[in-house]
Amino acid sequence: MDEPRTGTRPAATQAGIPPGMVDLVLSVLGSSSGPVRRRKLLEELEGHGHRISLAGLNRILQHCALAGLITERPDGVRLKPPTG
Repeated sequence: MDEPRTGTRPAATQAGIPPGMVDLVLSVLGSSSGPVRRRKLLEELEGHGHRISLAGLNRILQHCALAGLITERPDGVRLKPPTG
């Protein structure tokens, strides 16, 4: 079962995740009305002045998935709805 979201995000302690990138990725996902594909997410991040590699994005997404913040499906990545 999924852990309930408490409104706090765990610190990005995984090596290779620049400070602030988890929040930026979650912000981009939160502003989207549907799932976002990885390449589109990279474009959005670059539009905000943050260019990262696909491998770097994958580390961030893995961290967010393990923290229960996102869901990944074949059509893209999206924020998990808050539980409450």
